[in-house]
Amino acid sequence: MDYTILEKLYQNEPILRYLRYNPKWYIPLNQNPESYKDFEKEAKTNLKLTTADKIENLKNQINFINSMIKYINNS
Repeated sequence: MDYTILEKLYQNEPILRYLRYNPKWYIPLNQNPESYKDFEKEAKTNLKLTTADKIENLKNQINFINSMIKYINNS
């Protein structure tokens, strides 16, 4: 595998873990280093690391905090 791909993988632990659990990507990454972008996109989508997922997570946390504040104020 190309050294730059390996470097990118070892800098991002969740993406590396995704590769280990989805070994079908070893061959495409080894044969065509340009497929890394496709791999990274799939990994981020499946691991819910996209910007939309982060915004949704933040929204859920804010809703939870608001619910807790309302509960405390009503007690």
